[in-house]
Amino acid sequence: MFDKLEIYRAIGELAYLIAKAGDGLKLEEKKAFFEVIEKELKFDAWSAESRFEILDEKLHPTLEHAYNEALFELKTHKAQLTPELKDTAVKVAKTVAEVCGKSEIKDFIIDRLEKDLKNI
Repeated sequence: MFDKLEIYRAIGELAYLIAKAGDGLKLEEKKAFFEVIEKELKFDAWSAESRFEILDEKLHPTLEHAYNEALFELKTHKAQLTPELKDTAVKVAKTVAEVCGKSEIKDFIIDRLEKDLKNI
């Protein structure tokens, strides 16, 4: 159970960096994240939401650092990382990118995520 929550936190971190990529993190992007994550993760959305809030309010990591941390968690808990959870991670990233406004950096991150998830 805890492994799955760590995966959800990693999805939250990925969504955070997608929302932040480009021109920074705005209120609309935060709202979009919360809507997307609640739709996709349902009752477990709180774990991703809490990670997003910690990153936004306290840590403010670079995009590269946030990506590497999220990927590390996904690799660490790969036994619980089902194809459905991989799809959810990509879907959340793409949906947040669409709502927040597509950009080259967001597309690059999503492409990188898809490639990295195939190798896990």
